[in-house]
Amino acid sequence: MKKVCVIGASGSLGRGVISYLKKNHDVTATYSRNSFSEPGVTVNQVDIKSPESLNNLGSDFDSVVMIAGAMPATMAGYEPQRYIDTNITGTLNVLEYCRKSNIKKIIYIMTFSDVSHKFYNGVPIESDDSRGLTLTGDHAVYAVSKVAACDLIEHYHQEYGLQTIIFRIPTVYCADDNFNYYVDGELKTKAYVQMLRSIVSDGKVEVWGNPEHAKDMPYIKDFSRLISLGVEHPTAQGVFNAGTGQPVTLQELVDTMIEVFAEGQSVEVIARPEKPSQPNFTFDMSKTSEVFGFHPEWNAKEMFEDIKNTLGVEAFKK
Repeated sequence: MKKVCVIGASGSLGRGVISYLKKNHDVTATYSRNSFSEPGVTVNQVDIKSPESLNNLGSDFDSVVMIAGAMPATMAGYEPQRYIDTNITGTLNVLEYCRKSNIKKIIYIMTFSDVSHKFYNGVPIESDDSRGLTLTGDHAVYAVSKVAACDLIEHYHQEYGLQTIIFRIPTVYCADDNFNYYVDGELKTKAYVQMLRSIVSDGKVEVWGNPEHAKDMPYIKDFSRLISLGVEHPTAQGVFNAGTGQPVTLQELVDTMIEVFAEGQSVEVIARPEKPSQPNFTFDMSKTSEVFGFHPEWNAKEMFEDIKNTLGVEAFKK
């Protein structure tokens, strides 16, 4: 049993991770603003922008899992300084906390924004692919700050011998009712939630853009298992894709949601090719599989069945 500190555990990713880790490990979880409780887990309030706040955690941990960070999906309006203060300075504070506390391992959750130049070309993105940021839009400073955080992490590996594992993720789907997020600073409902609501309540669904565009759609239960494998691995080092390697086309996604949620009722599928297409990408998972022995266990149908069983169809009625 390892002693693990999960920093930033109050959101969808964090709650899923600690729920899985606590089965086999002694888990401490932190939050900054939104307090929560989890049976079998010690919960503390921590502000990673404050070294003193981190020091109050104590030092008796085998590893730190860092999920905390400022991101566009949770930011009302636009405050680029928050990305610098939280994602860069906050990461440096956590690294210093690990160094001073003699904590030997940090696992960091990285956005796939650093390889956005690889979208749409049909070639699987490798774990160690070259970076290429999109330097326009609401994700630009966010992506810059996350890349800077990764460079700081690599510095602490090379300078101080810290074992550092960086998991690069696309959107991880979760079985919770966190249905909204921010786009360009404005609150929106997630696209798949809008589609499920239309299927359940209206008996129809729109398919935007190119229905053959496909993307990696990892489920929180697979992702959490991969985090656990990272906690337990004594030597793994570097950047690892945390997807599936099995991209789901938009058409397959729509067909699956209808199969699981329509409950035998007919659903009208409305093609809207003039609308924007979803991203088209997939992760090469060979490095992750080789090092961790990881293979995804949840496909899209099983994922939506689990979401349905957890939340119920009623959660998606308008």
